[in-house]
Amino acid sequence: MRILLLGHGRCGSTSLHLGLSDVLNMDAIIEPFNEYLWNEIYNQAPPYIEGDVIPNNTIFKCINGPNFNNEWIERNISEFDKVILLMRGNIKETLISHTNAKEYGYSHKYKDTNSISKDDILYVSSNYQWLFNLYNTNTDIDLIWYEDVYTNYNTSKNTIDSLGLGLSKNQMRKLWSGYLNPRNRLRQT
Repeated sequence: MRILLLGHGRCGSTSLHLGLSDVLNMDAIIEPFNEYLWNEIYNQAPPYIEGDVIPNNTIFKCINGPNFNNEWIERNISEFDKVILLMRGNIKETLISHTNAKEYGYSHKYKDTNSISKDDILYVSSNYQWLFNLYNTNTDIDLIWYEDVYTNYNTSKNTIDSLGLGLSKNQMRKLWSGYLNPRNRLRQT
């Protein structure tokens, strides 16, 4: 099986990606077109290079944006058995998270302190628009919301069950406790 998880920045896709990879025992391919991630954080080549065959038993996570190869997503979306689109319904929360990630880093706990700039609004809203356009032109995408995945166990379980991945009770408990439970959030209020 090949799964493609799509989202905009700061929508919780990394936690969902790593969690599903763990409980489904699939290879995780995280943001293969994010040059900053691979050059500055991991200091190695990404596990997938454009033009490679998309391997079986993988879950790709791609966020959209001007530097993340939206064209590859459009060309290759049909190569995946399951496409999941994760979005945050509250765009203000996305903007707060985006603004603070730029200051504190993308994986550090923080208390929000920044004001939101017009450039941040333009960037985030263009990413939402691109994802909505993709969703509207592809009928085989499962759209789920951050607020339904990261709220409480029952809502999260129902949302994950709607994807038809066939998780067992133990797999769902592991996914919830290790990855989706709100206590794992980076934003500290």
